[in-house]
Amino acid sequence: MKKILLFILLSTTTFLLMSCNASTVDIRETYLNYNPIETDGLILEEQYRSFMFFWETSNRDVNSTGYGMSRDRFPNANGVASIASVGYALAGLPIGINNEWITYEEGLDHASRTMDTLIEMKHYHGFYHHFISMDTTERVWNSEVSVIDTALLIVGVLIAGQFFGDEVYEKALELYNRIDWNWYMNDATNRYYMSYYPEDGYHTGAWAGFAEHLMMYVLGAGSQTYPTGATSYNMMKYDMLGDQAPYISEVDPSRNVESYYYAPSGELFIHQYSHAFIEFRSVLDPDGLDWYENARRATQAQYNFALDYQTKYRTVHANSWGVSASDGPNGYHAYGTPPYKRTELNFDGTVAPYASMASIVYLEQEVIDTAYYFKTLPNLWGPYGFKASFNLGTHEGYADSRIDGKEPYYSPDVIGIDKGITMLMIENYRSGLIWEIFMDLEMVQRGLDVLGFTDR
Repeated sequence: MKKILLFILLSTTTFLLMSCNASTVDIRETYLNYNPIETDGLILEEQYRSFMFFWETSNRDVNSTGYGMSRDRFPNANGVASIASVGYALAGLPIGINNEWITYEEGLDHASRTMDTLIEMKHYHGFYHHFISMDTTERVWNSEVSVIDTALLIVGVLIAGQFFGDEVYEKALELYNRIDWNWYMNDATNRYYMSYYPEDGYHTGAWAGFAEHLMMYVLGAGSQTYPTGATSYNMMKYDMLGDQAPYISEVDPSRNVESYYYAPSGELFIHQYSHAFIEFRSVLDPDGLDWYENARRATQAQYNFALDYQTKYRTVHANSWGVSASDGPNGYHAYGTPPYKRTELNFDGTVAPYASMASIVYLEQEVIDTAYYFKTLPNLWGPYGFKASFNLGTHEGYADSRIDGKEPYYSPDVIGIDKGITMLMIENYRSGLIWEIFMDLEMVQRGLDVLGFTDR
């Protein structure tokens, strides 16, 4: 009798293991069954060069403590990595493999080693410093322990884990499960804090209202170790009340755009970061809020703004648009366009190519036409595609004291998070691959369910 029970137990265990392995293989084959749409050559070139930024400039020294750390920017800030950039690099591995820019084995090895580094790195309840050393992973620039940058890291970790499966998935799950989302939550207000400095020992700021952090609510709600529930998302929705308005053209009423929820300064990236991972075109929030349509309207408003301001600034017109957080003639700024919360327009003519390129899922032809115009500007193109930003000044007869008398400006750098959002959104346009992998994750589906999202 004992032998029969043992045989049944062993047979059942073998069947379960075979089923798990078959399931993993099936999932992997699904993601490798790659059938992208025919894509414009320059758009594909920009995606390829964006991918190569991560592949060629990340730390790939297997003997280094900082293996897998990805640069914040290039060629400046040598030796400094951004934790968010690491997330984009990991999320890009399925793209590189499916396009045969790297081999499956190369991608697998890189993902596994990078996660080993992350597991051993200094962290605070699962959260990491925003900027770290490429070589040692030690904190640099006195940077904060960042909730949003850790979120951007972990979505990339989970995508790589889901894509490769097996031990890489187990490592990804370990990294995700140890994040205590509630440690970064203000219990009194049910809002995420904005920063934590270990030398001070307390959190500061608040993520109040709509911004790029929608993914944080999904990840927190989907956690089985430190779940946050739906209250924080509902609080964000409460904070958003009044932050909705149409775009009203100053020139042509036909350019008006229907009301949408806008970013604090009108930046475009806020309508892109979470949208690169969560396929909002397939789900609605519990109140019927359509985040995909909201982003499309915000993008259309930015395009129409360029048409309205083309007689004032040389940098904006029908084939040159995209205003967002970027380098500029006076440093890095969260540039934006109306509508916004600010008391005055935070725009000086600076355009960030990533902001338009990452909008291809919303305005396909406008983005393609813009890419070809950008390519005519030799100072804007480099080995890793379009650089961070440029500003050509004002037209004669229009003054802007912030840039008057200055030479045309071109950022010397490419920035990791810019290249990352460009790479991922172009892939979603081409194949939906990043959306597919991320939406297949059980913690993502659990988080969306907890928040009350429903399929369309």
